[in-house]
Amino acid sequence: MIINPIIPIWLMTIICVIFIILIIYSKPLKNKISNKQNNERTPRQKKLMKYHIINSCVKVVIVILLFIINLRFMIPNGESMAINSDFNILFVIDTSVSMRALDYNGNKERLEGVVSDCCYIVDELSNCKFSIITFGDTAERIIPFTTDTDMVQAELKSISLENEFYAKGSSMNLVKDILEKTLQEEQKRQNENSKFIVFFVTDGEITVEGETLDSFSNIGQYVSDGAVMGYGTKAGGKMINSTYADNPNSEFYYTYYYDDNYNKVTAVSKLDEKNLKQIATDLEIDYIQMSKESNINYKLSDIKQQISNSQTTEEKISSYQDIYYYFAIPLVILLIIDFIIKKRRM
Repeated sequence: MIINPIIPIWLMTIICVIFIILIIYSKPLKNKISNKQNNERTPRQKKLMKYHIINSCVKVVIVILLFIINLRFMIPNGESMAINSDFNILFVIDTSVSMRALDYNGNKERLEGVVSDCCYIVDELSNCKFSIITFGDTAERIIPFTTDTDMVQAELKSISLENEFYAKGSSMNLVKDILEKTLQEEQKRQNENSKFIVFFVTDGEITVEGETLDSFSNIGQYVSDGAVMGYGTKAGGKMINSTYADNPNSEFYYTYYYDDNYNKVTAVSKLDEKNLKQIATDLEIDYIQMSKESNINYKLSDIKQQISNSQTTEEKISSYQDIYYYFAIPLVILLIIDFIIKKRRM
């Protein structure tokens, strides 16, 4: 049996002790302790005091049960075999406004394609470890490397794009430092056989005025394989206004701007393959234009073959089952009793 506390034990202990002190030294009980001459009270007062004492005891037990539930007692639930792979998959995902354009696999939103394709990669390479970096107005690593594929896919599906009203423009240079830092630190932390596969997911657009793409060549030394996955088309796709994304019939459904002649123009985002191919060259990985999911299949086949040829180990992993609900049953019963006692005291 093990415990896996939800709230740190020390903090939960302080909280429960405070509650118990408040229960014990509540005013009616304090009066009971200070005045032991029960004959000074009327029968009704004695009855109410009796209810209060019982009610206080019930509340103390409730607090104790909450403390126990928080400990999350878990019992062994068998063992399973896990394959330990030295392959680490790092998604670097563009969350700028332009990823809202409608030109993925016809007229679908780019982000929709990104999420679907990345989840597909997770399914196909499920024995690997995964991490995610996103970049828009800022660049951040939203999850560390993990083998929990359910959590990775949940994070992918929860990715949101920056708001067009606060966006400062697209820049792929923004992610360079955190990408390099992540790979450097993980290479030091993991074993010498670890391999890092980067999937750089973007449309390649740089819209920050006067900015050009920096070189990513100094990061290539840390990357074993992967692909720059380009989303969008050369013709471009109309960009959705996030405020009206659920109302395609609205005149404000698409993002627009006014040109130099004050004409209203629908914003269009175009794939910039020059930037994408430059990043692919710098990182020494392939560039793949992602018009459909199957475009990535040949790369996944290559990676699977590498995993098959590498040294992988199997490890027995013990699984555990929560038993907190056993304590939740008496907790519910005591809460009902507490409610009944309060009703009778009214």
